Amino acid sequence: MRNIFSLLIFSLLLASCTQEIQINLDKSTPELVVEGVITSEAKVDTIYLKKTGDYFMNQPVEMVSGAVVTLSDGTNTLTLSEDSRHKGQYFTPSVYAGVAGRTYTLFISQVDVDNDGVKESYTSSCSMQFLAPVDSISVVKKEMFRGNIWEIRLSMQDIPKVRNFYLSRIYINRSCKTDSIDEWGISNDEFFDGKYLNNETIMFLTSRKPDEKLVDGDTVGLEVCAITEDYMNYIYEVTAEFRGRNPLFGGQPANIRTNVKRTFPVTNEIKGARGYFAAYSVGWASTVYRDSK
Repeated sequence: MRNIFSLLIFSLLLASCTQEIQINLDKSTPELVVEGVITSEAKVDTIYLKKTGDYFMNQPVEMVSGAVVTLSDGTNTLTLSEDSRHKGQYFTPSVYAGVAGRTYTLFISQVDVDNDGVKESYTSSCSMQFLAPVDSISVVKKEMFRGNIWEIRLSMQDIPKVRNFYLSRIYINRSCKTDSIDEWGISNDEFFDGKYLNNETIMFLTSRKPDEKLVDGDTVGLEVCAITEDYMNYIYEVTAEFRGRNPLFGGQPANIRTNVKRTFPVTNEIKGARGYFAAYSVGWASTVYRDSK
């Protein structure tokens, strides 16, 4: 019995030892990453082209310069200009505005992302959804045991008999305070299809984040965008990867979806490109916050 007990203790001691393991990952072939949107607002919209990098890369990713980038709505086609000071950024004219109901297709050519000496071409499409007018917003302060929160409440009509998907962002004095993808508000009209949203809480600000604290006289703005279901799911997937998965209840890891496809040399939809090109309608409302103390 004593020998068995000693063997058990020795086994536990061995199990408690740790060893540093060096993981050597092979270098990956660069792929194109597309990030950008076209909106219904008459302003400059920017498309970003860059390359993927190795897992342990400790420097900024390489931007893709010198590409020919065109945008078509099915009737008209325009060529985007590359920013001379910021390589890899391609922008529309300042007067260009998307139109709800149209499908926008991005064409990218004359790039050699994988450095094999062969010029590649890519394409991506997204339809622009209709958005009902945003009537108004209000801000309601509530005291919590760990600080304050401010409810951003929205009033607008949801378009009936259509599946609607919404993206929302909050601005304070024209500065976006929900400027990272994991802070965006995402919702659908599953529970209010065709109804009028009458002062319904849609997003929050919190005093736990210094840049979200409101003071009397601040102008609070809400941007509401009508997005596609596929883009909504893309945002969910990016957010899940950013926050990490629950090891017990999370699903199997998988690549984040993309709507960018390499068209030459011919390949399948999930190889050769990453990122997302989106098109959406935009509505705005703002109010001046008054602190009731």
